[in-house]
Amino acid sequence: MNTESLMAQLKQQTEDLVKRGGDVRAGTERLVSEASVKFHEVSGGLASLATAVADGAVAGARQTVPEQSVSVLRAVVDGLTDGLTKSAQALKLTLEESSANGTRFAKEDLAKIGQDFRSLGSILVDIVTGSANALGGHAKEQAATLAAHAKQTLQAAWPPLESALHAAQHEPVALGREALSASASAARQAAGVLFGQVGIFLQKAGHQLRQ
Repeated sequence: MNTESLMAQLKQQTEDLVKRGGDVRAGTERLVSEASVKFHEVSGGLASLATAVADGAVAGARQTVPEQSVSVLRAVVDGLTDGLTKSAQALKLTLEESSANGTRFAKEDLAKIGQDFRSLGSILVDIVTGSANALGGHAKEQAATLAAHAKQTLQAAWPPLESALHAAQHEPVALGREALSASASAARQAAGVLFGQVGIFLQKAGHQLRQ
């Protein structure tokens, strides 16, 4: 599935979630954590994911009670950052387990994940601010607060993942550089394998990754 199709699907899912009501934060977290692996595989990465969720939230909030728009958007923003944090934790733990097992993932996968989080970190404020402004009213007044909250939450999740990515790229095998053997080299995985492994990890771990 390409970026546009993934974005359209996630936007519609978020819109439907907001219109249904209930625990919007938990529902958004689930959507984001499940979709994050797919978005790592396409252009735009997590920035496209966040944009789709934000657009869906605005579309859904416009069809609910206006007075609830701020609380709905806040729940979506919290769910978005919860889901991204959960994804980052799953990635970190997957990399740590693979290192212990002598597994080496493709450098292009590691680089893509790092770039996804960095890119999102630099534009998340714009995405959230744009959504609040699009809703208008009290939501627009709360734009700066919502955006700052989202950025701060995501920044807290990034350092542990960045450390794990660095270790995976520069110290991929516990045996040490001078002891790399044929068997260790054979453990190197093909491009794309990491994303699948993280997806499996997320499915198995479930609520245990919640902060």
